Amino acid sequence: MAFLSSLNIPLSGMTAERFRLDIIAQNIANADNVATTPEEAYKRQMVVFGEDKTFKKILWTKLGTGETHFQKYIKLRGVEAKEVVDDPTPAEPVYDPTHPLADELGYVYESNVDVATEKLDSVEAENMYSANLAVFEVVKSMATKALNIGKG
Repeated sequence: MAFLSSLNIPLSGMTAERFRLDIIAQNIANADNVATTPEEAYKRQMVVFGEDKTFKKILWTKLGTGETHFQKYIKLRGVEAKEVVDDPTPAEPVYDPTHPLADELGYVYESNVDVATEKLDSVEAENMYSANLAVFEVVKSMATKALNIGKG
């Protein structure tokens, strides 16, 4: 039933936001890391979301072959985490000549993670997860009511 495949959309959104929360937790865990060089310093990770285009690929392939019955190919997929990228913000040099990781000039390099930004991102990810969950519950309720129409 194609209607039930629409459940994949909010479920994919929930999965993507859960992955985003995992990356945010990793960023917060590494926020206090320091390194000897800017290249070695932990870099904040960010998740890039994109559309899962599986259905569009199948549709265009089938249109090219002249097939007109698409019901069996409908797989509404939703969103997916395309990649995890580094934040390009440079590492902050901090003068601390007593630190064991200090370079010859006395600097250590902090990660570019801002914990306040990560906390805001986590709230946004939680809200998006909740929104997807609400959509899932509505679609599930509609499907249940549709299946119960003929019962009496």
